[in-house]
Amino acid sequence: MSDSNRGESPAQAVSERRKPLRKRSQIRGLVVLHDGTGTVDCRIEDASEAGAKISFDRIRTIPERVYLMIAGKEIAHEAVVAWVRPYEVGLNFVKTLQLESVKNTELQFLRRLKLERLRN
Repeated sequence: MSDSNRGESPAQAVSERRKPLRKRSQIRGLVVLHDGTGTVDCRIEDASEAGAKISFDRIRTIPERVYLMIAGKEIAHEAVVAWVRPYEVGLNFVKTLQLESVKNTELQFLRRLKLERLRN
């Protein structure tokens, strides 16, 4: 066993090989239904450029395609569900939207939600 693998479980070793590497975060987030008709508060447990693991305070069901908004960031990630556990969901990001660029479009609800729900 090399020094770099000491004390790591097999799951930790595999997750560390994931590219791009995810960073632990524990940041407030907001899952927004793709049509903007509903939202669910969440915690972002870890994230990368490609996706995120989010958690909920109780078991939740979310549709396959959603937007994920992150407190303190002026972006929304269009995402698809990759996997589901009772209190956690894995998301793969499909597209990242700059909220400034969604003014006067059908996605302007994302900007409004950001201002209402996810102020720092």
